[in-house]
Amino acid sequence: MVSFIFKESLRGIRKKPLSFLLSTFAFGLCLLIILIFFLLTYNLFISLKIAYDKIEIYAFLDEKTSFSEIKDKISLINGVEEIRYISKDEALKILKEELKEEASFLENLDRNPLPPSLRIRISPKAKQVDEIKRIEDKLRLIPGIKDVWAGEELISKLVKVLNNIIYIDIGILIVVALSVIFIIFQNIEQSLFNRQREIEIMQLVGATDYFIKAPFYLEGILEGVLGGIFSFILLFIIYRIMSLSAITLSFPTILLLIFTILIGAFLGGIGSNLALNRILK
Repeated sequence: MVSFIFKESLRGIRKKPLSFLLSTFAFGLCLLIILIFFLLTYNLFISLKIAYDKIEIYAFLDEKTSFSEIKDKISLINGVEEIRYISKDEALKILKEELKEEASFLENLDRNPLPPSLRIRISPKAKQVDEIKRIEDKLRLIPGIKDVWAGEELISKLVKVLNNIIYIDIGILIVVALSVIFIIFQNIEQSLFNRQREIEIMQLVGATDYFIKAPFYLEGILEGVLGGIFSFILLFIIYRIMSLSAITLSFPTILLLIFTILIGAFLGGIGSNLALNRILK
């Protein structure tokens, strides 16, 4: 039974190879749009996670303030995990390391202008914009702390950008999915018309609906899978070209390949089903 279904699907493809290849090519190009936005969204998620992992609150101290005087008060704030004291000299050293070649102007300073500071690591549960703001407000109330900075505005903007891109992804997914379903629908519909005589004979001799429809379902799924693999290859080529241009992106090969195959098979099956239900009542 399975062997017959597979052979019938291949026979249908061999009857119209050019049409099948063109449909697969068009399917792959449409699916490529989805993959590009999926890859960009994936990398944005990674960037946001890295930003969250690196979140620390910087508290700048008055030069006369002793670290031991305020350490216990800061430790009592809910969400604070670790406190590291940065002296004036250490702060200047860190700044020089970050500036690298551009740090030469610091050698001409008469005195170290940087204040002592604290780097406060917070718990994962507190790494939310509202929670960070709450901790900042409490730190500002502690005598000896002149200013506090955590960069929650940047995190908030990143979250908004990510949310907007997800909405765009959903919109593109809907539009492209409808397009590729239509491509499969047209191809399977053509196959059904080309083999209308054979289908009528099979129905007359008592063939079941499953026996008649299965080769067409398989044909649509094969077209979807091949189109998905084609789109994956195109995406990988684009990724390699971007890598040569010093644009660094994370490329989850296995995840993307599985995603393309599954979505290709799924959309191919839907397109086949719509065509079969329209032609074969």
